[in-house]
Amino acid sequence: MSNLGPIEKIALYGAPDRVNDALQDVALERGLQVVVIVDDPTDIAARPGLAAKSGTPFDADSVARSVAGTDAVIMVLNSRSLHIGGFERTYDAIIALLEGLPTARVERLMLIGEHGWLDRDDGLPTEKLEHLQHSLHKSPLAWTLVDAPVKEPNAFMTLQQYACSVIDQCLQGTSVKQRLHVDSRPQAEEAP
Repeated sequence: MSNLGPIEKIALYGAPDRVNDALQDVALERGLQVVVIVDDPTDIAARPGLAAKSGTPFDADSVARSVAGTDAVIMVLNSRSLHIGGFERTYDAIIALLEGLPTARVERLMLIGEHGWLDRDDGLPTEKLEHLQHSLHKSPLAWTLVDAPVKEPNAFMTLQQYACSVIDQCLQGTSVKQRLHVDSRPQAEEAP
């Protein structure tokens, strides 16, 4: 357990998206307030506990304005709605979040996506790769890099389990400044 403040309001980037929708549902079921950050807030259907704001994750000032008043931010990096393709856009989004969240006094950041750039460079721009790793290392944020769920057909329940695990990690403040793999497959039942 960390010494982070309690989390009552979570901002989500990446809607609409299956993972984002599952995270949103779990957060709302747990009585949290959810703010979905999107290009057009009128695209988000009204629900109790749910608000929508306009914003982009690629600009630190927009991030700071959009997430102000929330306690944590979760971003689904590989969401189709964010049009993040490849390392360059991932880099831009993560740097903007690392710069914008402290301005908004948000301490908790969870980034869901493909984090292969930590394991191999695959010809990635060395300067940006090193800058991103250095920025994460020196950031005052309680960040966690969460590996995206394995895409399985007809995996609604496993996606819900994945979302529950991510929200639990966020609320408990565990796995801070770490990469986390959440196994979303159903656990085998123990023999009697």
